[in-house]
Amino acid sequence: MRSHALLATLAVCTTALTSHAYAHGFAGDHLFISTLLIDDPNVADEASLPTFSYLPGPTADGTPGAYGLGFEYDKRITENFGFALNEGYNWVTLPGAKTANGWQSLVVTLKDKPYVSAEHEFMLSVGVQRVFAGVGAQGPNGAAIDNDPSSSTIPTIYFGKGFGDIPVGWLRPFALTGELGYQIADEKLKVDPVSQTPVNNGISNGWTGGLSLQYSIRYLSSQVKDYGLPSFVNRLTPVVELSWSSPASKPTQDTTQYLWGVGLNYTATDYALGLEMLVPGNRNTGSHIGVIAQFHLYFDDLFPHSLGKPIVDWF
Repeated sequence: MRSHALLATLAVCTTALTSHAYAHGFAGDHLFISTLLIDDPNVADEASLPTFSYLPGPTADGTPGAYGLGFEYDKRITENFGFALNEGYNWVTLPGAKTANGWQSLVVTLKDKPYVSAEHEFMLSVGVQRVFAGVGAQGPNGAAIDNDPSSSTIPTIYFGKGFGDIPVGWLRPFALTGELGYQIADEKLKVDPVSQTPVNNGISNGWTGGLSLQYSIRYLSSQVKDYGLPSFVNRLTPVVELSWSSPASKPTQDTTQYLWGVGLNYTATDYALGLEMLVPGNRNTGSHIGVIAQFHLYFDDLFPHSLGKPIVDWF
């Protein structure tokens, strides 16, 4: 999903089960959690219903604070190729102004997972996101929140790397995931050469991306050393995420933004719960700490013979 959507989801498996009990997220013994500040590298059958987020404003450029409810549905077409639909609803506020509300831009993603190395706990995927603009919320000062005036296309690369091949026990439960995309606007921004105000509904091209650092307690207990921790603890994964976006063409009205997410996730067999603190990385992103929480469903475990299997296997 787009890095400035300000959404996150978390998922990891329990130590009581082996990796073969899951169809999602594994490279060798390592499961990459299903982040939403950035997208994870896996292709799966799952849904987030919903993701709640709040990031206070205004930012340095006057963008108001926003509450949001996000929804995502991911579906495999073949074993390693699938699509995702992302949508949500925003409430945007500024002190002394009336709250505005509306739908976010619809984002449709196609993703293919061509390479997985179990030995090196590595996963690589490539995809393309299509952003359908024009339906999102406008802030009280006219600023858009996750709703570009022009649609765009974002070719994207995703990766995940577990540290299990490092010969240092306490480091092996770490994993790093990331994504990098280039947003290509359908309509480029034009401005009046004198006033420098926009004369159309275009946007600039831009870079989007981010990283997540995860520490799997399930992996620690099952692959490094069993410390006899309670089962609840073994299902937790501390995670730190960083999402980033930056303009890549001129003229532009966009600014470089950084957003940190710091928190925990809990994953049972067929669902996950996540909670993160949102920390703006600069004034362009926000002025105060926010929060995000999510309920995530794994259809490959809930409905393995219907919604949880690739479409080509239905026939």
